[in-house]
Amino acid sequence: MATALLLALLAVVLPASPAAAHDGCLEVTVVVDFGVLAADPATGCAVDPANGLDALAQAGFSVTEVASIRGMVCRIDELPESSCGGAPPAKEYWSYWRADAESDEWSYSPVGGGDARPDTGDVEGWAFGDGSTPPALTPAKAAASTEGRGPGADEETSFTWVIAAAALVVIAGLVVWRLRRDRRA
Repeated sequence: MATALLLALLAVVLPASPAAAHDGCLEVTVVVDFGVLAADPATGCAVDPANGLDALAQAGFSVTEVASIRGMVCRIDELPESSCGGAPPAKEYWSYWRADAESDEWSYSPVGGGDARPDTGDVEGWAFGDGSTPPALTPAKAAASTEGRGPGADEETSFTWVIAAAALVVIAGLVVWRLRRDRRA
């Protein structure tokens, strides 16, 4: 009886597989293509972001806005090295792109990151350059392979779950010991 109770409790407490085994982002995927500033695009995941800038920050990227223009991105992860007082040159700025997770094509966003409202399943893209080229990763590929940043990026079975499982084992052992002792008496 105690063993069955213990197994039932462990089945509820322990996840079937570690969260790190997920395939892609289950919320909002964010892609940053640094263009000439860095070698490869980076991806991350945001959970229920308030807007596109919040998604970028939640996905693990540092964001510096242009001081004189609310919502305009000056730097992502401190790139490019520039002053953020005024608007960047038209040939060197962070363009903002959007898509859904199944899409193979990006759409240039008609609104800035501060005004966009990403939903679950959306893919947000940022690309450094003249604004004519979207991120190098397709939205579908980015959504399927999100890794390394943001909520859930490095999730594994939590130590809290391990401690809870160990406590349940101790409690079940005490119950079994008590039942056996009571039967002998």
